[in-house]
Amino acid sequence: MNFKYIRPSGILAEYVNYYWVLESDASEGQIWERVVPITNIELMFHYKCPFICQNKNETKFPQPRSFISGIKSDYTDVATSGDSGVITVYFYPFGACNFFRFPLQEIENTITNLHEIQSTGIAQVEEQLYLSRTLDERISIIEQYLLDCFRPVSFDDLKLIKEGLNLINQSKGQIDISSLSRDLCLTEKSLLRKFSSIIGKAPKQYSRIVRFQQIIRSLSVYGSRNLTQIAIDNGYFDQAHFIRDFKALSGYTPKEFLLHYPCNSDDSNP
Repeated sequence: MNFKYIRPSGILAEYVNYYWVLESDASEGQIWERVVPITNIELMFHYKCPFICQNKNETKFPQPRSFISGIKSDYTDVATSGDSGVITVYFYPFGACNFFRFPLQEIENTITNLHEIQSTGIAQVEEQLYLSRTLDERISIIEQYLLDCFRPVSFDDLKLIKEGLNLINQSKGQIDISSLSRDLCLTEKSLLRKFSSIIGKAPKQYSRIVRFQQIIRSLSVYGSRNLTQIAIDNGYFDQAHFIRDFKALSGYTPKEFLLHYPCNSDDSNP
């Protein structure tokens, strides 16, 4: 299996954190991976066989050839299926809203076929990706697609959202919504509306994922030696609540998670 990160070019670098590319051969068999909640919307383009998904109810279904993945509140298991090749656009949290002009909460907890969002052009992009023979050609096709979709949100809205994201990240997901709305000079109702529409998740739920990813980083550094301290550092004063919350988002207890992923945070930069 080959995996690599690629930085976007030009103006796209302001909105897209990176592209990740994965290729695997059918001879490697099915490769399963658990996907836990992250704070970023992703676009995925399969130019070979799409992956198979299995939700926590153990229902299996194939991914579309090209789709947008909203911010999720629980985990999914994903597997390769035959010869695999995929390029994923990993937006900054404030990035996707500049390319898709609909309220992003509409795709929350879902993967949505791009054919359902844009009735024209996607089939051509998929064909071009399939026929291309080099990674550079495929990245160029995807970047041109993104530029064609580019419709930036207003400067004031983007500035407000970035300030909100900074406050949430600085608090490691522990800021309460009343404090956040007060710091941004917004009513809680306005904050909820803007965050849900532009980010794709309500601020409280988004903060929960930020805290979850912070816990993963702490586990990667400290392991399971002091779970009580990790729980306290991340705003939990009841270890049972901490473990229950973590398992709801990942399907694993913290110790089980470390057995599968001894040093991993799905929300980290390459």
